[in-house]
Amino acid sequence: MRLERAVDALNRAALAAACMLTVCVFVVAALGVIFRYVIQHSLTWADETASYIFIWLVFLGAAAEVWNDGHPSVRFVADRLPASARRVAAILANLAIAVWGGVLLVYGIKAVLLESPESWSSLPGISLQIPYAAIPVAGALIVIFGLTKIVVRR
Repeated sequence: MRLERAVDALNRAALAAACMLTVCVFVVAALGVIFRYVIQHSLTWADETASYIFIWLVFLGAAAEVWNDGHPSVRFVADRLPASARRVAAILANLAIAVWGGVLLVYGIKAVLLESPESWSSLPGISLQIPYAAIPVAGALIVIFGLTKIVVRR
């Protein structure tokens, strides 16, 4: 199905971005340590930058795991239901996930707009909208993944 392939490609893109961000966090944190303890000259931006990259990493990873069924779940009750009721439970669960993604999307956009005049403390020219944008981006992905699972994976 074309929709499933498109959403799967979107998931792979989110995972690829998360992988690249993992490398970036490692490099920035390593530079911070090397400069602080070896060169004896701290990079003022390293800790904050690593934290903001990590925020993006967490939100993209969380969204991707919705599509990959990677989040922990308690299946004690659902596994004991008849097949038709299990399908209904799966639809309701994915609908709840999509609603949560919608909440992240709406309130994430509000947070991004609220942060428009603010900038990083260590890099004054960089807007705080960049780390906050991870929230609505992940929310949109969660909505897409949750709703697509309802349509495709019944």
